[in-house]
Amino acid sequence: MTTRQRCQHSRRCVAVVLVLGLAGLLTACGPAATRSDDVGALGSVSDHLDDASSAVATAELAVRERAAGHLPAVTADVAIGDAVETATGAVHGIGTLVIAADGAEQVRGDALDAASGAVGPVAAARTWLGRPPSPADDVLRALDDASSALDDASATVERAQAQIDAQTGPRAERTAP
Repeated sequence: MTTRQRCQHSRRCVAVVLVLGLAGLLTACGPAATRSDDVGALGSVSDHLDDASSAVATAELAVRERAAGHLPAVTADVAIGDAVETATGAVHGIGTLVIAADGAEQVRGDALDAASGAVGPVAAARTWLGRPPSPADDVLRALDDASSALDDASATVERAQAQIDAQTGPRAERTAP
């Protein structure tokens, strides 16, 4: 084989490798990969909704216990302060996610609305703590409404995940080696 033939052969091999690599890249980044990414993003939305729900439950418990006189104001304030941070973190987390699937962006938007709507009642619970003793009924009602909205948003996210899963087939679970 001459040097010229070796160069042509090498060029052909490089071209074939590049074409196969490009085909593999396009396959990995194609619609199935996008749907898988969307399921993962919706899983993150679900996790953030769980965080927001936990924040609401923490605030509700702290308000109930403080109203009953079973929890010092300082302890309740710390618990609700952490809950406010958790709720706002959930809003930020949901707000930064991008989901490409049809309809899934609306699901993310609804989840963002529910998480955002939870921050106000949790913060209001902290405000209630700083005021002279008063009935906690309004604060607890607002927290209950926020909890219901988060539960509805979580159910919607789960339905969207199931729909995307149905389109892509069952996902293989990752196992640690």
